[in-house]
Amino acid sequence: MAEVFEDSYSAEALANMENYIISFGTMIKDVGSSEGFKNALFGMKVMIDKKPRRVADITKIYTGRAPRTLELLVFSREHIPLIVAEIKESGLKNVKADAQQQLITVVVPKPTLDDLTAMEDQVAGMSRSAISSLTKIRGNTSQRLKAALENEFIDGVTMNNSRNKVDAVYDKYVKLVKLHALKKRKTILGSYFEPKNEEERLLLPELNKLKPLPQPKE
Repeated sequence: MAEVFEDSYSAEALANMENYIISFGTMIKDVGSSEGFKNALFGMKVMIDKKPRRVADITKIYTGRAPRTLELLVFSREHIPLIVAEIKESGLKNVKADAQQQLITVVVPKPTLDDLTAMEDQVAGMSRSAISSLTKIRGNTSQRLKAALENEFIDGVTMNNSRNKVDAVYDKYVKLVKLHALKKRKTILGSYFEPKNEEERLLLPELNKLKPLPQPKE
């Protein structure tokens, strides 16, 4: 998705916008997936020796080999009952422990229609947040360009060219956010999916040729 720019104003705007696009793609990818539940387990805590310990610090958490499962390799057998109890308390009831292998297996429940609707709302909220961030970047860049012109760091032609470049990238990325959010909602809801407005109906044919969003660099 990289594009070449001749001035620092538009180049910085592109870099910032692309960071938000990458972040957005990572977040919506995890919605409703085993990976999303795995991330939730990372932040879970249990009391050990009267001190809160993160589950991620006392286990190794994997996406399970079977569909819709997570596996936790527990470093100490004595912690297994505490971890199992905490996971069940969080709402994940199908939890099995193998003390011999020091392994906990969590089955992620099949989502209900209410769950699917909540996921759709979550994706919509992420979409709005991403577009708001892109809009803020464009606005900040516009203010910097105006200040640079007033201070005679750049001339009017340079300012207009830079602003046009930023606007073009903004339009492109906003559309990408809408397309990927629409595709994710369609994937989540399946046969229950319906476009919410005319804009979404017009975007639907473009989903078939939609390319993946860029991933974070290792």
